[in-house]
Amino acid sequence: MNDIYPIAVPKWGIEMMEGTITTWNKQLGDQVVKGDEVFEMESDKIVNVWDSPVDGLLRRILAQEGDTHPVGSLLGVIAAADIGDSAIDDFIANFSGAAAEEPPPSEKPLASPRTGASDAVTRSSPSVRKLAAELGIDLNTVTGTGRRGRITEDDVRAATNTDADTDSKDFDVVPLSATRKTIGKRLTGAKQEIPHFYLTAKYELDGLLARREELNTKGDKKVSVNDLVVWCIAQALVKEPRINVNLVGDNIYQFKDANISIAIATDDGLYPATVRKAQNKSPAELAAIIAELAAKAKAGNLTKEDISGGSFTVSNLGMFGISNFTAIINPPMGAILALGKAEQKVVVREGQPSVAIVVEATLSCDHRVIDGAVGAKFLQVLGEEFAAL
Repeated sequence: MNDIYPIAVPKWGIEMMEGTITTWNKQLGDQVVKGDEVFEMESDKIVNVWDSPVDGLLRRILAQEGDTHPVGSLLGVIAAADIGDSAIDDFIANFSGAAAEEPPPSEKPLASPRTGASDAVTRSSPSVRKLAAELGIDLNTVTGTGRRGRITEDDVRAATNTDADTDSKDFDVVPLSATRKTIGKRLTGAKQEIPHFYLTAKYELDGLLARREELNTKGDKKVSVNDLVVWCIAQALVKEPRINVNLVGDNIYQFKDANISIAIATDDGLYPATVRKAQNKSPAELAAIIAELAAKAKAGNLTKEDISGGSFTVSNLGMFGISNFTAIINPPMGAILALGKAEQKVVVREGQPSVAIVVEATLSCDHRVIDGAVGAKFLQVLGEEFAAL
């Protein structure tokens, strides 16, 4: 190895801008062998594990658990035992902060927080244990909200506030989890920086419902209304690819395949699980894939591969009785389609009133890469796909 090796925030994928350290698996002065898991970092709602590419000693730790740093930031230093402290100090002072693309990291699945009291010490960092001792808090009574049940300093402070004001408070204090913080930062930035515009269309789904009944009569795998809607969206994206885009820096990535991110709601937050090449899947295949992703999301087992690489997002709140809504674009994607509840409506056909099952769909577009006419064309093509069923 080089005599001094920097531990910097890697760039795990084109979408990553920053990461939050969840766990240091090595302590200051520990021996590090190539391949050792040195730290764990959450980025884009996934916990990645940084494996050391070199041998040496962990000579510096410059960032604490719970800290968030941009890509390229120096987190620590690995160096040989015979390297002097002054040389390491000079290295840190002159570190440029450049970060190269790294190969996919080893990933740990998202997991629900554990509430057991027996492992409070292993679920907390030295700084958290020190804070708990100073505040007189028994860590065995604290529920961790960090990744995999890690106890954070915020958890300890919340426990202090709860103990102090138990009789006077009529509410619970729930610190934001690392996932919630990530969601908040990404969507706040998206709403502030992306010039959204919205287009709404209404579609009659009687043909789609009849097609669904036919498929469910013949096949073993049950197909939902949402599954067929996603299938139609996939066909429309291929026919109107100008909306099937990501904006990365100053470049537009126009995808050839419909890599549709399905917004899946869980107790921990909203996850955009990706169905790749959806245009090549049958409705039954889509149903199986979407069901599998939903199950993984609810179990906390989604990987970075599951939630990355999307070209277009679909969010459906119809099952909650919502008629229509607008959604925030999930960068770097250029658009998101928000679907409401399919309801019986009176429509006019050839001058005569009739009843049809109608759904409202609102398309949120990034005006930097998608013009109004392009968004309108996509919604028109989507309507043709519904009508063709």
